[in-house]
Amino acid sequence: MSAAVFAPWQQRIHDQALAALDSGRLGHALLLCGPAGLGKRAVAERLAEHVLSAGDAAQAARTRQLIAAGTHPDLHVVSFVPNRDGSKLRTEIVIDQIRELGQKMALTPQYGVAQVAIIDPADAINTAACNALLKTLEEPAAGRYLWLVSAQPGRLPATIRSRCQRLEFRLPPREESAQWLHARGHGQTAAAEALDAARGHPGLADAWLSGDGLTLRREVAADLGGIA
Repeated sequence: MSAAVFAPWQQRIHDQALAALDSGRLGHALLLCGPAGLGKRAVAERLAEHVLSAGDAAQAARTRQLIAAGTHPDLHVVSFVPNRDGSKLRTEIVIDQIRELGQKMALTPQYGVAQVAIIDPADAINTAACNALLKTLEEPAAGRYLWLVSAQPGRLPATIRSRCQRLEFRLPPREESAQWLHARGHGQTAAAEALDAARGHPGLADAWLSGDGLTLRREVAADLGGIA
């Protein structure tokens, strides 16, 4: 799901969070949670763009370019990294990554505005790393933002969840999902079929319609029907 143009449900959540951020009602720790495929990471990056731009037009343009290139020095993204021999990605976020993040967040922002850390998927943080993360959560510094992105927030320890404000992503109304799929070039009949198959999840329906997922589901259904 592209961050260039938000889906309606992304825009609503982004605008709510932005208003809370600008009014000082959004704390330093945020948990963006909800089903996978609804654009949580894109919203987090757009909010980071706002925080790191500080309202300056020239800096905003530079910030957008650096974030798009993945090279902004004050935006730290923590996710899966290669294992020791580099043969594959780890399946969890480990303590060394969180300790390194803590060290970076303790430094002065290179652009003198703020620092933002995005951990995605946060539910992949292992136990030792969660314990290390608690220190950063419990000792917030001014101008430091720590945002956790998770499709399974229940896997996070309660000590982590309790220290974060929640930004909840939910499946949008069916009519809104159908209109969004139609605007993306999918026919109404196919969109309705995909939404039924995806149990109302627009991101999943779009992925199936854009690829071979829906065709494969039809073939499997036909085979099962023949067996029955």
